[in-house]
Amino acid sequence: MKQGRAAPHASWALLVSVCAIAIVAKLSRKHPEVQTTTTAVAVVATTRVEDAGAPAIAQQPSASDAAVSLPIRMQHGDRKRTARYAVRGPSSLNQKWKASGLGAIEAQPIPSPDESVIYVASLGGELIALSRADGSVKWRVPLGGRSYVTPCVDTKGNVYSASDAKKLFALRPDGKIAWTLDLDDEGDTACALADAKNEEGNIVFGAGKTLYAVTPNGDVAWRFSARGKIFTAPAIDDRGRVFFGAQDHRAYGVDHGKKAFAVDLGADVDGSPAIDDDGTVVFGTDGGEVVRLSGEGSAVWSSRVYGFVRGPLSITRGGDVLAGVYGPRSRVVRLDGKTGVEKASFAVPGTGALEFGVHGAPAEDAAGQLYFGAQDDQFRAIAPDGNLLFTLRTEGDVDAPATLLSDGALVVASDDGAVYYLEPSPR
Repeated sequence: MKQGRAAPHASWALLVSVCAIAIVAKLSRKHPEVQTTTTAVAVVATTRVEDAGAPAIAQQPSASDAAVSLPIRMQHGDRKRTARYAVRGPSSLNQKWKASGLGAIEAQPIPSPDESVIYVASLGGELIALSRADGSVKWRVPLGGRSYVTPCVDTKGNVYSASDAKKLFALRPDGKIAWTLDLDDEGDTACALADAKNEEGNIVFGAGKTLYAVTPNGDVAWRFSARGKIFTAPAIDDRGRVFFGAQDHRAYGVDHGKKAFAVDLGADVDGSPAIDDDGTVVFGTDGGEVVRLSGEGSAVWSSRVYGFVRGPLSITRGGDVLAGVYGPRSRVVRLDGKTGVEKASFAVPGTGALEFGVHGAPAEDAAGQLYFGAQDDQFRAIAPDGNLLFTLRTEGDVDAPATLLSDGALVVASDDGAVYYLEPSPR
């Protein structure tokens, strides 16, 4: 819930001091905390900022050339959830169209395989197909309840999305419902499409305390039960192992439906994981931490960021970890991937409330430019040298991750009920 209007302009700030705060507020949709007996993760390295000469939040990409796998589409681009794209995005604001009246949107817009259609799920309880050409509505399908879920689209163009109606929907490209699956609880996490070699093409997602793997025909392949509500979108590695967090304070690794590990991180784990090229996994917590684990669940490092980390994390080509942070110092932080040391941050002005901030990490384009929204109703693009390229002002929180299309066009959704299409910069 919005806590108040922010100042009209953002400003850069490299934050070089730290302060300890008591984090007591909880997201209004959360259930009470679950008491657990799992041994807490051993902190290998708890880090803080010490260097006033830290680099800018955006940097030139280096190291891995890995990027999203096309044409499979899902939250943060791929099943590892890195949010790094193989194309260069816009460096200036050039809005081609705005589609309004869609209902508040907190889920990432996802394109069809040929990118002629943009799919969005809304808190108004619909899955909506928009024409990429002009933003016109091609079809709208009721989902029976609010949907916070980023749709995923398979190579055949079928669309999968869950909702608070306790159902998973599979729709054909023409909007016809292929099948629905009844769930034990509300479906609140983005689906991941598993690699066909490792998981037979299953659709993997969380609903209530259950992680589901569902076949493309709508049959449950397996399910795994956590001890608390799952709000994180699962990430899947090259071996088919699934990683997610839950409100029982645990980060989980699941191998083909069987528990590989469950590690207590000391607070609700609502920051959706991302998997690095070396197989390590990063999670965000309500304890104001970003934690890096090995693929087997052992601790690598833990970094204090002093605010809730409740949205999906991302990992740059250079291996740095990006995270959105809630108040009292709402911002995006860049953490060194090897050590967890906070290298830089971008401050988002706000009220200082614990429930106000940045819900998720930026997407990185091929040039190292970063794109993210915040709860001050603005969406931002940051250059590799750290300068602000442009700001898109909306009339609502921008919690949904942005999507870069294959030609560099950018699609942004907002709680104001609109989707914005930004044309790529001239080459």
